[in-house]
Amino acid sequence: MPDDITFVRIGKNLIGLRGLPEIFEELASRSWDSPQSGQEELFRRAAGANYIPSGSRDDYSRALWREFLRFKGDAVEAEGAAGLEIKVLGLGCSGCQEFCQQIVDILAARDIIADLQYITAPALLKDYEVRSFPALMINGRLVLAGQRPAMAQLEKILLDYAGPDRTPEP
Repeated sequence: MPDDITFVRIGKNLIGLRGLPEIFEELASRSWDSPQSGQEELFRRAAGANYIPSGSRDDYSRALWREFLRFKGDAVEAEGAAGLEIKVLGLGCSGCQEFCQQIVDILAARDIIADLQYITAPALLKDYEVRSFPALMINGRLVLAGQRPAMAQLEKILLDYAGPDRTPEP
């Protein structure tokens, strides 16, 4: 199974799971007696490739099914997260890694709540139709592509998206 990791929101956490695109591909063409039987098969396969705590079975099962429906193109309601949703798209090079670390440092220094994903898998990057890296997406909007602004400018961008209660201190 490939080393590609897909991040799935399970409760309040963003959990990395291996092999989901392949599992989704295999199951997308199948027809099910009921959605429940499809959900059970999806969970069984995902559990075969990942550690899933026994007490979290229902949460994982619901989250996997939601991601599977999204993969098939069905409209699903996302499980909301507090704060910003930030995605750094990169090629895994040192420049992209440094850019992502700068974002982490700003979020920590300003105590900004955010879900941060660093996406480097080529199969996932193509979904974003970005040609220049690193790229920064905030709440689903492409904010930067192919540039690494100064730390102060990057901080201003993040603070603007975080809201008025996070304005820079004088």
